[in-house]
Amino acid sequence: MPIPVTKAITSTRYGNLMNQSLQGLRILNTRPRKQAQTLSKEIAAAGGVAIECPTLEIEACDTAWLNSLPGLDQVQHAIFVSPNAAYISMQHMNEKQLRWPTDMNVIAVGQGTAKTLKEFNIKVNAIPATPDSEHLLALTSLQVLKDQTVLLFKGEEGRTLIEESLVKKGANLFCVPVYRRVMPQIDGQFMKALWHDDLVDIILLTSEQSMHNLFKMLGMDALPWLQQKPCVVISQRIAEKAASLGIKKVILSHPERMLDALYAYTK
Repeated sequence: MPIPVTKAITSTRYGNLMNQSLQGLRILNTRPRKQAQTLSKEIAAAGGVAIECPTLEIEACDTAWLNSLPGLDQVQHAIFVSPNAAYISMQHMNEKQLRWPTDMNVIAVGQGTAKTLKEFNIKVNAIPATPDSEHLLALTSLQVLKDQTVLLFKGEEGRTLIEESLVKKGANLFCVPVYRRVMPQIDGQFMKALWHDDLVDIILLTSEQSMHNLFKMLGMDALPWLQQKPCVVISQRIAEKAASLGIKKVILSHPERMLDALYAYTK
């Protein structure tokens, strides 16, 4: 049975959508609080209503990893898998006054991660066109890695595709988990109001963990309501998981063009 996924508008040729209005669309923004702010402001400016409901919180790991880093001048590649990985790792390395080599090949998974690195004056050499593990691993500079040292700045747990692929290519890999994602404390009254009073028209989901946490935070009584709500997701993998959990309408969006997906939904 096919997965019921709608592909949202992602091409730049649809930029004229930005002249439209979200017409009061009530949007549940489940990103971590800090990451949610920019999109929430864009939603409000476009005439929508952003309801922030972080389903993940970001906690920095302890800094023991700083003592097990190889000499940075011996590292050929550094990969940052998220803005959180970039911010937390660079902040701690700056505090320890570690000098970042200018000739290291620095890879950011997406534009947001690259922007964070640039705030620390780190030159980014490559960004995949689509910000996910598969497109990152397809970058030209990561095809021949035998005997080359790679630093991978990431969160605890999560997918292992990048690590496994780099090791298979012969890289001398140092995985550096610098943060963990945890479920926020639940405001039961707020969560019940979302579904009981039907305060939401559409939901934004940016990771599998975020989606699972939303189900837990809402509780079983909200399940029929949640399964009927359209959800915008940022990868085919998340889309398939959402459909398997009973969500009836799943809209697939480019991770950095979620606002375009919302404009398209209102058409």
